[in-house]
Amino acid sequence: MPDAIAARAGSFWGGAVLITLVAGAAITVQTRFGAPPRYDGAGYAVLATALLEGRGYRAIDHPDAPRHVHFPPGYPGFLAMVWSATGVSNRAAHLASTACAVGATLAAWLWFRRMYSPLAALAMGLTLAVNWVWSRTGGGIQSEPLFMLLGQLAILAAAGRFPRRWAPRGLLLGLLLGAALLIRHVALGLIAAIAIDQATRGRGRAAVVAAVVVALAAAPWVVWVVSFGAAGGSQAELLTQGGRSVLGSLVDQGVFYVERIPDQLTGPFVEVATVFGRSPMARAAALGWAVVGSALIVVGWFVALADPRRRLAGLVALATLALLLVWPYTEAGRFLIPLIPCLLVGAVEGLALAARRVGAPWTPRRSRTIAALLMLCAGLPYSGYALATADRRARAEEQPAFDSACSWINDRAERPGPVLTRHPGEVFLRTGRRALEVSTAERPGAVDADPAAVERLIEHYGAAYLLVDESRYANAAPSPLERFVETRPDIARLVFSARDRHGSVRVYEVVR
Repeated sequence: MPDAIAARAGSFWGGAVLITLVAGAAITVQTRFGAPPRYDGAGYAVLATALLEGRGYRAIDHPDAPRHVHFPPGYPGFLAMVWSATGVSNRAAHLASTACAVGATLAAWLWFRRMYSPLAALAMGLTLAVNWVWSRTGGGIQSEPLFMLLGQLAILAAAGRFPRRWAPRGLLLGLLLGAALLIRHVALGLIAAIAIDQATRGRGRAAVVAAVVVALAAAPWVVWVVSFGAAGGSQAELLTQGGRSVLGSLVDQGVFYVERIPDQLTGPFVEVATVFGRSPMARAAALGWAVVGSALIVVGWFVALADPRRRLAGLVALATLALLLVWPYTEAGRFLIPLIPCLLVGAVEGLALAARRVGAPWTPRRSRTIAALLMLCAGLPYSGYALATADRRARAEEQPAFDSACSWINDRAERPGPVLTRHPGEVFLRTGRRALEVSTAERPGAVDADPAAVERLIEHYGAAYLLVDESRYANAAPSPLERFVETRPDIARLVFSARDRHGSVRVYEVVR
């Protein structure tokens, strides 16, 4: 019977079809294809709209429509191409992301097959296909799905035997890595890992060609940021903000990622216990599990470094984490999502090593297969729960109060002028009105705008309305607009209010 199972798992086309169907179904179940872009997704959509309308790479939701220097142009450009073919449609954007995520899952499975037995690779591919956060992110209007696809294709090209000649290999790697860098700057870790891997494989010339292509691809964006980033807004500024010591920052980031690494594979148990839980005992237990789980995976990466077939998994994970430890903003763990295939490799290698150390009578090959099956069993419970409750969670994530406020501004607001808000992209997409972001202390080093600063913004831009929201997402910082309307009632008059499970959302008209 085990031989029959292994033979079926070794079927290439059967495995490919199974991985495609499972990944597609898991992502589709968790995606609301008509949902509008929110948060960063709205920012991407604004930039894509500007490109689609031929207005350049500008933040057209701002009254000044400045040149944009924060998000690299890869994903907005991709979104603009999708919409140029389909028309501006939320459904088309979600479908494009779904296709990218399914492709990334297939590429990861092909990579697993190069490192493990067919059965182990199939178990790891299925674990990834149904993974709760990989599949939840896969259909979103965000940069992750496209970045996941390009990153996994680059890893596959680096680990595979094709193309055999160094120049075409270097060109292919350079194009994939350059595109990934223009989608997310965190691709620098991936680029460094692949360069080291190619050099240790005796493919130094291919690595040099890839580096030249990456530099040529990134050069226009670097010039753009240097030329137009003086007014602020570039991601490089985050490195100089914060006021924390380097050591303090490294410790904080390290603790955060130790807590989040196991959650990516099993479910957000540590996050719930440490961020939302009130029991000290539960928090201590969760932290203990996080340390053990993260240590097991990190040890697995170091084990992988010793094997040329698996070295890239350890290099990509360790290089990317080194970058994340010095980056002062965690994005609530979003940066770990593209690393989930590497996390799986680390977990399998760590578990297999632990099994051999305690004297389990398995060969290394068999121990890795058993470890891969154990990871599938460990990931299924919460992933199954996430799929079963996807519709309920989607309804809970709806934000009717914010959407109603935007509808009121669109349909009933009579005064011309921009809107002050924490979410200018979303306001612009829903109302067509230009909007201004009011700074909050959510990012490292950022300071809340005080009432005097808010009043200066109103006067300078002729703002007509203020949109004040309480807490649209977990642990959101209080809006500085809240303090402004409390301290300056002579300037702001309440004209609309709504409430949902996230809190209240109010619209104030500027009366002076």
